[in-house]
Amino acid sequence: MNTISASQMMQLGTALERCGRSFVWVVRPPIGFDINAEFRAEEWLPEGFAEKVLETGRGLIVHDWAPQVEILSHSAVSAFMSHCGWNSVVESLSHGVPILGWPMAAEQFFNCKFLEEEVGVCVEVARGKKCEVKWEDLVCKIELVMDESEKGIGMRKKACETRDLIKRAKKDKDGSSVMALDEFLAAAAAGISTNHKTDGA
Repeated sequence: MNTISASQMMQLGTALERCGRSFVWVVRPPIGFDINAEFRAEEWLPEGFAEKVLETGRGLIVHDWAPQVEILSHSAVSAFMSHCGWNSVVESLSHGVPILGWPMAAEQFFNCKFLEEEVGVCVEVARGKKCEVKWEDLVCKIELVMDESEKGIGMRKKACETRDLIKRAKKDKDGSSVMALDEFLAAAAAGISTNHKTDGA
């Protein structure tokens, strides 16, 4: 559902090339093109980018879809660039991976701000599908999260602390979330039962 513009894609590709970090990039056609169309790397990525990635073995370009949870669970993953949809946030933080936030729509903007300012596990790299993006700024944000700076180390530490909180919450069978869900399902079941009785009367 979410993709970026051709110019943003070009800048992101340049940033990945210049930062020198290994990466997995799941690509889809940019805004304005059929999302299911064939990806045209020669038009939408920096010149020779796909070839350099193959030659150096420093990156992996995946078309359309990748097993996100499986990738995030790998110990080599140091950061996740995400639109900050809540499912992706939970998947990332469940594995202790800090987030490079690029919110696109709806509640993603709030999620990104909350994760950056309140939780300390995210850095916003861009905002929306139409914002101007410069590769130099993207490189700085990537380095900020992945570098051995105080900020980068602090973010990774907080992401790991959040992972541990999520693990403990999952183990707590009698936790408030589990109880609330049970109560909701019980209320829904009671409502269905009452409606059936009323319909039959």
